[in-house]
Amino acid sequence: MRRFHRWLGTILVLPLVLWIATGVLFHVKHRYDEAYEALAVPPESVTDWSRATVAPAEVLASGLADAPLTLAAHPSGRLAYFGRRGDAPVAIDAQTGRPIEPADDALARRWLAAAIARSPHASRYGVEVGSEEAREPSARTGADDPVLVVRTSGDKTVRIDRVTGEIRQSGALNSFIDATYAVHYLQWTPWPALNVALVLVAVPLVLLLAFTGVRLLLQKPAPLRSAPQRDAGRSRG
Repeated sequence: MRRFHRWLGTILVLPLVLWIATGVLFHVKHRYDEAYEALAVPPESVTDWSRATVAPAEVLASGLADAPLTLAAHPSGRLAYFGRRGDAPVAIDAQTGRPIEPADDALARRWLAAAIARSPHASRYGVEVGSEEAREPSARTGADDPVLVVRTSGDKTVRIDRVTGEIRQSGALNSFIDATYAVHYLQWTPWPALNVALVLVAVPLVLLLAFTGVRLLLQKPAPLRSAPQRDAGRSRG
C-alpha cells in the first residue's frame, strides 16, 4: 500500500500544488480591485433632476425614440432619455426633448481621461497606444452603440460608449485572474466535456490518496528484529 500511496502522490502532486496556489490567490485577491474596478465619467456639471420636464410620453409621441426609455444622467450633466429608434441608439435631452449627438473622438477621449483620472489606479493605465471603433450592446439604450475602444501602454483596454458614456475596462490582469480560476477548477482544455472528465478522474484519486494515507497512518508498524535474529535469519537463508 505504501508504494501505491507514493504512486498516487506522484500523479497528484502537480494538480494539488496548483489548486493550493490558486486558492491562496483567491483569498489574497491581489489587485482584484484594480482588475474589476468600475470606471465612470464624472458629469461636467451638477445634475439637476428637477430639469427633467419632458415626459416619456412626449418623447415617444415625437417619434424620436421607441419604448422602453431609461432616464439617467448624461456625461454632460444633462438628464437624458436613453433608448433606441429602430435599431439605432438615441439619447434625448430630458429638458428640451432634443436629441443629444454621440460624442466625437475628442469628446470621447476627454470623458475617458476624466474617468481614469478619478481611478486610484490611474498610473497603471499608462498612455494610449492604439484605438479602434466597435459596436457593443448598451444596458441603457438596449441597442448596439458606437464605442471607442482604446488600448493603453498598461495592457488595459477601455471601451467608452459614445451615446451614453458607459465605460468598461479589462486587461492582461483580468486574463491572468481568469486563467487562475480555470487552473483551479481543472478547466485545462478548451473542451468542456474533457474538463468534466478530468474532474471525474481527479476526485476519486484524491479521495483514494487520502484513504491510503489514513490507512498507513493507522497501520501498526512491523516489529523490529534484534541483530542476532537478523543474523540467524541470514544464516538460515
